[in-house]
Parts: sequence; C-alpha cells; structure tokens
Amino acid sequence: MHKRLKRICISPKTSIREAMCVISEGPRQTPPTPSGIALITQGNRLLGIATDGDIRKSILKGKGLDDPIGDIMAKQPLTVLHDESPDVILSRFHEALRERQLPESRFHHILTVDENGNLVDVLTPFELWKRSEVKIKTVSVIGLGYVGLTLALTLNEFGIRVIGVDTNKKVIKKLKSGVPHFYEKGLDQLVKKHANKNLILSTSLSENQSDIFVICVGTPVNELGKVLSQFLTDAAKEVGKVLKAHDLVILRSTVPIGTCRDAVVPLLEKVSRLKAGETFMVSFAPERTVEGKALEELRTLPQIIGGYNKQSLDETSKFFRVFAHTIVAVDSLEEAEAVKLLNNTFRDVSFGFANEVAWSLHGYGLNARKVIRAANEGYGRNPIPAPSPGVGGMCLVKDPYLFVASAKEKGYHPKLPIAARDINVSMISFVVDQVNAFVKKHKKNSGKARIFLAGMAFKGAPETSDLRFSTSVEILEKLQKKYSNIVIFDPVASKEDLEKLGAKVVMSLEEGYKGSDVALMLNNHPSFKESDIFALAAAMNAPGMIFDPWGSFREEQLTGLQSIYYKGL
Repeated sequence: MHKRLKRICISPKTSIREAMCVISEGPRQTPPTPSGIALITQGNRLLGIATDGDIRKSILKGKGLDDPIGDIMAKQPLTVLHDESPDVILSRFHEALRERQLPESRFHHILTVDENGNLVDVLTPFELWKRSEVKIKTVSVIGLGYVGLTLALTLNEFGIRVIGVDTNKKVIKKLKSGVPHFYEKGLDQLVKKHANKNLILSTSLSENQSDIFVICVGTPVNELGKVLSQFLTDAAKEVGKVLKAHDLVILRSTVPIGTCRDAVVPLLEKVSRLKAGETFMVSFAPERTVEGKALEELRTLPQIIGGYNKQSLDETSKFFRVFAHTIVAVDSLEEAEAVKLLNNTFRDVSFGFANEVAWSLHGYGLNARKVIRAANEGYGRNPIPAPSPGVGGMCLVKDPYLFVASAKEKGYHPKLPIAARDINVSMISFVVDQVNAFVKKHKKNSGKARIFLAGMAFKGAPETSDLRFSTSVEILEKLQKKYSNIVIFDPVASKEDLEKLGAKVVMSLEEGYKGSDVALMLNNHPSFKESDIFALAAAMNAPGMIFDPWGSFREEQLTGLQSIYYKGL
C-alpha cells in the first residue's frame, strides 16, 4: 500500500464523524490523498469504502455521527489487480465494469489490489489516462549540448512541450534569440521554429512541473580517465528537488557501469524522499547518435533502454516510441550502461588497429589507405576502417576509459582498449613528425615556415563544429611549440572559437594554401574533395608538402607541379 493512503485508512469501528474529518483533511495534505473517500481496512486488507456521498445518504436515513463507519461502508467494492502499467490497469478496470454491467460514471476511483487482495493504490481514470498519454506530458531536458538540444527539438517536432534547462546563461540567451550554440545540420531552423514556444528555456529547474526528466549533462574525464561526476550529481539533486509521485527520470549521460543504480538513484531518493520503482520511475537510455547526424539518427537508430523495474522500462519505452522506430529493451540499468561503452570502445579499438597498420606500413613506403581498401574489396568478413591522424571527439576519447574503469571495479584489467587508445594518441606525434622531417630536410626556417592546418573540428563528416578533444587542435598545440607562422581553417567551426586556439584564422582553403610551406588536411570535410587541389598546391611555396591522411585528394592530381610533395597515410 502506498504511504499516502494510510492517512485515509480507518477501522470499521471509527465513527462516521471521524470518517468525515479524514475525508475532508486528506486532499489538503502533502502529498494529497484521493478526495472524497475513506478506506476501511484491517491491516493492509481492504474491507470496504465510504465516500462523502455514502455518508450524506446514511445521515438522511437517520444514522448518527457517532455510529461506526462499518455500518454504512460499501462492502466488496470493485477492485482490479494492480499492474505497473497504467494502460493495463485501465484495461482491467473497464473489463470489470463490463463483467458487472456497471456504468463507468459511477466510479470516480479505481482501487487496485495485489494477488492476495491487499490494497495497493487508489487512482482516478483521468490520472491513469494522463500517465499513459505521453504527448500531454511536459518533459524537462537537463543539459542542452549536442545530446540534449537535439533530443529536445526532436520531441518538439512531435508536439511535446519541453523545458530545456542549462546552467550556462550564454547558451540559454543565445537559444532564446533563436540561434543554436553549435552546428548541426538542420538545427538552426528547428531552434527558430520552437525556441520560446514548444521549447521553454531556463537556467534552473525551480518550481518545475514536468512529468519526465531527461538528464543529458556531460560526464568528462580527467587526465587519469576518471569521470568528473559533478555535473551529473548536481543535475540529479536539482531533479530530486522537484520530483513528484509517478514521474519518470531518464539518464542519458554516458557513465561507468553501476552509476545509475549506485549513485544517481540513491541521490534522487534522498533529495525527493520518494522511492525508486514505487513512487517514481528511473531508466538508463544511452545516447548513441553521431554528431552531425543526431537529428536523423534519433529517429532511425534503435533506442536501448534499461529500467529500474518493469514499470520504468515500460514507461520509458512508451516515451521513446513517440519518435523512435525500434526499442531494444535490456534486462537492467547496468546492461544499458554497458551497451554505450561497448559501442564506442569497439570503434576506438578498430580505429586503433587501422592506425597501427599505418605505422607498420610506413617504413615500407606503402599507403595504408590503399592497402586497406584492397583488403576490404569484396571481403565482407572483416571490413577494416581507414587510418586517421588520431581519433578524437568527446565520446571516443572518453568512453574506453570508462569501460576499463568499470571492468577494474570487478577485478579485471582490460588491455585492448588502453593499447588502442595509446596507438590513436600516437598518431598526433606521427603527424607532427612528418612536418618536422620535411622542414628539416628542406632546411626551412621554423620561425618563417608557414604551416597551414585545414579541418580543426574533431571530424568533418558528418559536419560538426565541435572542437572538443579534436586531434587537429592537439596537433596545432604541438606545432605551436616550434613554429610561429601557423594558419588554420575550418568550414564549419565559428571564427570566434577558432581564434581561441591562438593561430591566425583564414576563411578559405585558397587563403590557407597561398604561400604555405606545409598544408595538413586534418579532417574529412566533404568540401575538401571538391577543391581544385592542383590550383591550391600551385599557390604554395616550393618545395612544399601536402599531408593528406584522409585521402581527400589523389597524388596524380598534382602531376606537373614541381617540388610539391604529396604524403598520405
């Protein structure tokens, strides 16, 4: 039985007068009890009910206020077996009405019991309908970064009202003006369409009346690979302050296995004084979209969901079915947490193998991209990814460490993820070494040699403006220790963000190549392939070097140019 009901549970010997007081005071308390009803119980066993209407009728028939309530209670009231799903409870209620041939209008409350006939809850048909209908709920998305903002706007597109919360005042101010704070294809139109309308923007959760809370805050790691959980714990505390009965909390932030159950749930319970799985629901549903295609992939990728209990799983599944075609339900919070770590750790390990191939073939003067392409041709058993000048981005840099940390908690020390991470990091030095070797060989002055870096975001395809954990930025930082004449360009990242990197920003490839001694094509933006590499290279200082690790160009495109050297991976 839910605790709130105990305030309206009375003995059959309780007087009608006392019963009237119980009925009157119940809805005024916090949290309020069902109005207009008293439950006559013995222990948890339901004996009958009495409504304010029943009492009025009994008094009109001559009953005294000091007579016991047991004399007038309705015995054997209509009850239905409790289920964790509001839809099922409603279905059982209507089935019971049909069996007894009773009109629905007579029943303002639905009494649910367990298999032993013990009272569990008292609900109204409207309350159950509201809890089962996702589209009339208000959703709070906490954290409006690459994960949270795209989710909030996708929900808006399906008619759901969202309160977007971010503690960064600059982010909220920019969004309120209809301008996103990062690049994502199609994002700017959606922000203009929904900001301050379906998307209510705020810097706090105070006095929030949402029904669903989706936590999308960042979980960065320190130099040792340990999660800095302050953003997550702060968000959980704020949600706990406004959490109410029947609410749903969905954790979307990437975390080590066990974090949701061992850290987030206890914090929510402590602050809210509610009980997970009983008075509120909790699920872990990892974000799995790729930056640059998040709006598309939210609708097409399967949504992984692990619930604290069956009700949490069912309600979260219903929520994501608003826009997702496929739901993959796993057996626990921990399984869902592990899925996200596996996805990104596997990718980093596979990229690590490709980059080790590049290192291994370099001494033979072989182009690893060509060799891998030939190895993959018509051989679908083991498609090998292409090598790259390092592997960057928030997820692939961080998640392997979270996977390793999770395994270490249970006594196992994984080797592959750490080895792959080391290989991928080593590619940064590999690129810098190519520049240093060329400059030294051709006796160029490190103070005067112009070094051009194109593609500063951590990836070019799909397009993103995200400079966080970009290997291009790390390559720049290493080069800045030796070279003073460095220029940079990115087709998507803002000039303001690029200028913070401490190098001269140019606005085109043409401007970058002109007069450069070395040109580094550091990400795979599609526009690079469309460029006239012959004309670009012709504007360089000779001798010059083009380092093209992504294979945006072909060496034969430079045929006829003297002293311009093309290098790939």
